[in-house]
Formats: sequence, structure tokens, C-alpha cells
Amino acid sequence: MKHIKSLVLFLAIASTTGVYAQDYDLNTYDFRYQNYRGLSLDFDLGSNGRQSFNSLQDNFFRDSTFSNSHSNSSSFVFSPSYFSVTNTDALQRGVNASVRGDFSYNLTKNKGTQGTNGNKMGNNQLDLFYANTSRKYTGNRFKYFRFSSNMNLERNMEYGEGNGEKTQKYGNNSLVNETSVSYGFGKGRMNLVSDAVQAMFILQDLQSIDGANYANEKVEAIAQGITLIRNRRYLDFRIGYKAQLRMLDSVLQANGISSEKSIDYFTTISDNWLYANRANRASGSVWTHYATAANGFRRSVGNSERNLLSNPDYRYSRQQLLNPSVYGNTSYAYSHQQSLHVQTSYNFTASTGLDYAIHDNESAYDTEPIEDEHKDPYYYETVRWISSLQGNYQYLYQANTRNLLTVNISPFVQIRRDLPQYRTPTISGLKTYEISPNITANANYYHWFSPHLNINASGFLSTNGRYALDQNDVRYQKSQLTSINYDLRFGINYQLF
Repeated sequence: MKHIKSLVLFLAIASTTGVYAQDYDLNTYDFRYQNYRGLSLDFDLGSNGRQSFNSLQDNFFRDSTFSNSHSNSSSFVFSPSYFSVTNTDALQRGVNASVRGDFSYNLTKNKGTQGTNGNKMGNNQLDLFYANTSRKYTGNRFKYFRFSSNMNLERNMEYGEGNGEKTQKYGNNSLVNETSVSYGFGKGRMNLVSDAVQAMFILQDLQSIDGANYANEKVEAIAQGITLIRNRRYLDFRIGYKAQLRMLDSVLQANGISSEKSIDYFTTISDNWLYANRANRASGSVWTHYATAANGFRRSVGNSERNLLSNPDYRYSRQQLLNPSVYGNTSYAYSHQQSLHVQTSYNFTASTGLDYAIHDNESAYDTEPIEDEHKDPYYYETVRWISSLQGNYQYLYQANTRNLLTVNISPFVQIRRDLPQYRTPTISGLKTYEISPNITANANYYHWFSPHLNINASGFLSTNGRYALDQNDVRYQKSQLTSINYDLRFGINYQLF
């Protein structure tokens, strides 16, 4: 503790006055000693239901019917996530790992003149994700490495009953894994400026207490002190908070700020220490050129039993895909601090490469329970050339230390072309071209009730298109598909430490 405090005091040297802190250019902050980590837990409990009653009496036909139905669905979602950031002159690295579990259950029941029937449906999903992105610098140039892997496990079950007897049953299990490794080089750098943003919020509030004007050099020195303090992490938040606040006070006092330690002074720096660093802010530009080797695996097995009371219908399906690929990529990212409250950023990535897909499927249909010998295999391999261009523009507005709004617009277009000479089994003359453009817009709002707890609301809107040409010796077919999707969500986030 004494060593860290001494280092903070050494960096937090006194500065001259004359320029207001509000004029400090956040884009100039390039202090590279960040080394911090965090763990958070998202959880969501949901339930909704519906009740309806319908009756009909017809005097002409002397007939009457009624129906009474209700449905209820419940869900539970949990998602712990871990992150770490390292930023030095020689290394910039980010690590993200998360687990997401989504468990839902739906019950529907209907009782009427025609009898009683109902459905029970359950869906369980588990998603595991890990990514490590590193840039090793020599001056302004770097070597680039990224490893990422995502695995999703899903199980769906559905049961149907009518008048006390089972009418149908459906089950599906799936496993999906996508893993990629990228290696390359580039130039430029994104400097982390969140600590300078926090220093400006602190000085802005202190100015309203004592009326003093603080120079830009003080912003720089206090931001450097915040960077070093934040590198410390404590499992016991109360002990960590007290120690960090004492170090922050030392930095401020070394710069001659609010030497009179009033209750307003301590509540101001305490509030800003807890809330003013909630947005990840960065400034700079980066070009990256890299090659990516990836592999995808998907396996899905489904069984269904339907119409069990009249005409039994048994179906089996197994779909298995192995999908290695290799791509060349180039990307550019730019971020700029317009002010203390506004950040604008954009990026784009262009990619082109080969995609190899191995399809190994089975299916069966019968009026009796299906045996292994009745399953029909269906195997084929394809090679495609895929090129894509994607981008993103973000507007970030940090109104104050407790509220944050981000708006993103993301266009994307992909062109795929089958290479029929590599298809197995060969289909003579097959040519397939496909263009898939889409654009996505989303907005996210966060409000912090406490240092550990925030609510968030998000809206999502996208439009997707597909234009394809399929041609062989006997067929020439053009197709077009356009869809619009939207999603609204509300959630709660609890940060463990």
C-alpha cells in the first residue's frame, strides 16, 4: 500500500493555473499503465400469462359451444461475465469470458366442447464464450493475435395431451461450436481515456463547491493517479473502497485541490469515484490486417411423435455440419471525444476467403417407432467463396455519472459464390450466387442505482435481404427475401466486485 501511495503522489505533481479544466482535450490522454479486471452477474426473472373464454349459442341450429383456455410462461436467465484490460506501451490486451443460461417453460391448456387438450414446452440453453485479443507494440506498429471460442448447448422438449391421453411429443438437442484464430499486423492505437473522463467529472463538481478554476495539467495528473489506483482490486468492496478513497484524496491534496476537507468535499469525491467511470471511453485510430482460420461445428438431433390418437406420425432428423474456413481481413477503427459527455466512433472490416462445408445428415419418417436401420443418410460437401463488408457507427452520450446512452447503426453486405467444381457429389452445371445485405440499428440506455446495480433498456431494429441465383442444367431460378426484425428488452445487472 505504501509503495502504491508513493507512486501516486510522485505522479500527481502540482500544476499551474490559468486554463479551465472544462477545456481539457480528452483525446490527448495516453497514460498507458492500465491493468484492471472485473466480474459481473446479470439475471432476469420473467413470467406472463393469458386467460380467455369464448361461448356461442345458435338458436337456428340449436347448437352451442364454449372454450376456456389459459397459458403461462416463465423464464430464468443468468449470465456471469469476466473481463480484464491490460494497456502498456508494449502490450494492449483484452480478455472476455462469459456464461449464459436461459431456462424457460410454457404451459397452455384449453377446455371446451370438443374436449380438453394442452401443451407443455421447455427450452434450456447454455452458452459459453471466451475471447483474447492482443496487440504487441513496437513503437506505433504492432503484431495482432486473437483467439475466440463460443459453445452453445440447447435442449427443447414439447408434450401434447388431449382428454388425459398423450397426443404428441417432440424433442431436440443441439450443440454448436465456433472457434477462430487470427494473426496479423497493424499500426495505430486506441488510448483509454475513461480515467481522464472521471477526473473531469470530479473537478467539475469540486468547482461548484469552492469556485476554483483548475488547469488542464491538474486533469492530467489526477487522471494518472486514478489509473494507478484503479489497478488495485479487492474482493471485499468496503475495504477496497476506503483504501482507494484515501489514495484519491492524497492525489487531490498533492495538487492543491480543496485543502479544506469538508463533508461536501468527501461526499463529492466519493460519489464520483463510485459512479463516474461507468462508460468505456477511448480515443485514436487503428488499422489492422490479419488472416483468420476458423472452424464451426453444428449437430442437431430431433425426434417427434404426432397424431398419436389417430394417425401416428414418427419423424427423426439428424443434421451435422463441419465448417472450416480461412479468410483475409482488413479493418479500421476510429474513436473521438467530442466533449466530456459525447463520444463518436466508427469502424469497418472487409473480408474475403474460402468456406468449406461438410454436411452429414440423416432423416426418417414412419407410422411406427423408428429403428436405426430405417434412417436414410444424406451426405454432401460444398466450397464457397465469401466476401463481406461490415461497419458500425456509434454515438455515446454520458449525460452524467449515472446515465449512459449509446446508439449504433451497423450496415453489412455479404456476397457468396458456390464453386461447383469442388462439390461432392458433383452436380453438373450448378451455379449459385447470393447477395445478403442488411442494416441494424440499436439503442441502449443504462441507469445506475448503486455502484453494484443498474437497470438497462434496449431497442433493436434490423432489415435483412437475400438475393440469389440458382442455376443448373434443368433449372434457372431467381429468389428474393426481405425481412424486418425488432426486439425490446429490459434488464438488471448486478456487479459482484
